[in-house]
Amino acid sequence: MTAPAQTLPRSDTVVTASLAHLARIVLPKGRFIYAHEAGDTATVHDGYNLLRHCGTLWFMARATTLIPGRADPDLLAAIARATAYLGQRLAPPPWAAPGRPSLGLVGNGAVKLGGLGLGLLALTEVAAIPALILPPNALPHPLPDTMSRMRQYALDEIDGDDFRHKRVFATGEVLGFRSDYYTGEAIFGLLMSGPSTPDLTRVTTALMRQGYGFAQQSHWMAYAACEAVARSVVPEALGSAYLTGLMEAILADTHYRARRQSTPIACRTEALTRVLLLARDHPGLLTPDLLNRIRSAAAENLALQLDWYGDGQFWKGDDARKVQIDYIQHNATAFLHWGLLGEG
Repeated sequence: MTAPAQTLPRSDTVVTASLAHLARIVLPKGRFIYAHEAGDTATVHDGYNLLRHCGTLWFMARATTLIPGRADPDLLAAIARATAYLGQRLAPPPWAAPGRPSLGLVGNGAVKLGGLGLGLLALTEVAAIPALILPPNALPHPLPDTMSRMRQYALDEIDGDDFRHKRVFATGEVLGFRSDYYTGEAIFGLLMSGPSTPDLTRVTTALMRQGYGFAQQSHWMAYAACEAVARSVVPEALGSAYLTGLMEAILADTHYRARRQSTPIACRTEALTRVLLLARDHPGLLTPDLLNRIRSAAAENLALQLDWYGDGQFWKGDDARKVQIDYIQHNATAFLHWGLLGEG
């Protein structure tokens, strides 16, 4: 039985505790303790993922700007270190066209499009924190120039009505790898970090007309589409049709809940709540009935997510108490949105 919405804790309590925990696990050189057992940061799991580093940094910086008075010195210092870690992995591709300076986010010898998108999101929010002081040479260029060069790389990856997803950094060889998430991450990051371009508008419009992301119940495409509507990159009628289709896809198939894992639920909650935030600012975008069903589903999801929460940490689910940085990112972001909606 799902707990009713009124039994949810205050969202800012969950978000603030999550921020504090993430700040504690940023190491001196800017890496996170990527994964650990719940309540035990000394019992760590192997591995590191640069995209999840960027996504987690995005949440930290965004929450810091959206929850006034929570930017304590330890949190700001942690964000600065994590930003510098991102900056150390930016490099100009040796095969880039002359006169088009760009920066790729390099991990394990490759550049993944999703990393560029999430890196742009992170730096956009970092730039919005007035009190933040980055270490010397944290980024390869001043922040605006660094972001401009990252944007150039991502824009150059537009290929017809989609993007190229992965390249070998040293040679520029395009790899066959495809992700269900990179396209949405790239569009969202590009829209958040600067103006649209004719090519970006075209590809965003084409993908939304195709219903791209419905089958994947893509929260990243929810973010991208909401931003495209908010910035008038696409007509509001297209945004209404697309977001209606995406929301109905998420509402109609709730098998993700049966997995009894926090993050698959949280990602859908992010999509649901981001759309509610957009609809609040665009009356008539979605029908009242659909909005009521979205709000109800989001409240049910948030209550479920608390089954795997404690002390600023979200763990995997019933089958494992592993806490990973992206588990915190997605779950805490959902609570952040809920608080912004004035629901808790």
